Amino acid sequence: MRKIRATHPANRPQRLLDQIARAFAGVELGDGVSLHESAVIDDYGTAEERLAARTPDEKLDWRKLIDDPEITWLLGPANGGLSFLEAAGLLFYLPACLSRGVRDPVGGGGFESGVEFHLTDLSDYSLERLAVLNDAQRLRVRDVLIYFRDSRDWDDPDLDLAIAGYWSQGT
Repeated sequence: MRKIRATHPANRPQRLLDQIARAFAGVELGDGVSLHESAVIDDYGTAEERLAARTPDEKLDWRKLIDDPEITWLLGPANGGLSFLEAAGLLFYLPACLSRGVRDPVGGGGFESGVEFHLTDLSDYSLERLAVLNDAQRLRVRDVLIYFRDSRDWDDPDLDLAIAGYWSQGT
């Protein structure tokens, strides 16, 4: 299988961040599941608990979440937060997660591996949620996954398959 490689490594992180910002410009949460709401869903919370958890969450500008320490905790593998976001929530939080991953591709606490899992586990559930992405957004996801792979310098057949298959469709 031919591996897709990116070019210009010196300016690659900033270029990716700029491309993510352009591809996801104007994306808002709307009625999508919010960051803290996802934790309540994970804990089988009530509708009232979900509403209370959702109230303080950022809903308009995903860029404000890139450096939020709670995004690492709530959307990391220990909490399964990304699992509880439907399409609108995933669309809103994904660019912040991608940007965080580009800034620190080998990160801490398994955050980047949790994000990567949700972008390479192409189950029917995942594909249904990912269908909301437009072509530009899909390409940015692909580019970030390539960056993750290249930054770690280790083989991951599932990652390679997702990059060459689903994330390269329409390119």
